[in-house]
Amino acid sequence: MHGLCFRALHSFLCDRMGEAAWRRIATAAGLGAPFLADGFEAFSRHEAGRFDAILAAAAQEGGITGEALLEDLGTWLVSHPSCEGVRRLLRFGGADFAGFLFALDELPGRARLAVEDLDLPALEVRVVEGGAELRVGAGMAGFAALLAGVIRAMADDYGTLSVLDLGADRVLVRLVEADFAKGRQFDLAG
Repeated sequence: MHGLCFRALHSFLCDRMGEAAWRRIATAAGLGAPFLADGFEAFSRHEAGRFDAILAAAAQEGGITGEALLEDLGTWLVSHPSCEGVRRLLRFGGADFAGFLFALDELPGRARLAVEDLDLPALEVRVVEGGAELRVGAGMAGFAALLAGVIRAMADDYGTLSVLDLGADRVLVRLVEADFAKGRQFDLAG
């Protein structure tokens, strides 16, 4: 698994739970001394089992499920000031929330444009009554939960009211009101 995934999880956990909690999580996950203080090198590769161990230890530390933690991570990736690049990459997907949703099947390719060896699961978007259903391909356990957090944050970013239903390998998005609130400012020129 790509080091950026580990780096994002490390930064998120430190931001949300604090450095002391990160040290307890890293110890519980069986990480060695270098990871306790510095976390992960962004362009290194690690076994996916290590990510799962960190997630399980963090869920235990936070008293929540791993799925809820991944959904919160997805929201953080879009809304935290340090992740503005992720938000910008996603906003290029559509002028409105519906356009964004229906362009999500292009996300793995767009991510590879930014980071050549970042392999995200394939996404399939289908039109359903009142919204869209996103099917998540194999390759990254929990990616549907992370994607649900991203979608929730992007709905807020666009000012859209939507309702999500999360499954193990799919996210069902019902569009309630496209112009529910004022969205966040976005300029293509940056």
